[in-house]
Amino acid sequence: MKRRDSFFTVATHSEGPRSIRYDDWPALAGGRVEIRRYGTVVQTGVVEMVMPDSSALWLETDLMLERRYFSKQAGYQAWISPRDLQPLLKQAPALG
Repeated sequence: MKRRDSFFTVATHSEGPRSIRYDDWPALAGGRVEIRRYGTVVQTGVVEMVMPDSSALWLETDLMLERRYFSKQAGYQAWISPRDLQPLLKQAPALG
């Protein structure tokens, strides 16, 4: 006989995305991000410097690793938690 609880599936509500891809790299300065390439996390750290045209960024990593350079042209993407992004957007200077 089948167990009673196997007849039903529990619907779980998603908590929303844990991180989102964000292409406006200058807005990420000072924020903690994940750098991904081909869907795999390559490095995590704090964005130290960015190119104004969003073509590249420098990531300050853990104490054991030095600052690293990542470029969009090489296929790198910056991902950030929406919660971590909100304060950065409030600090960013207005465009125009």
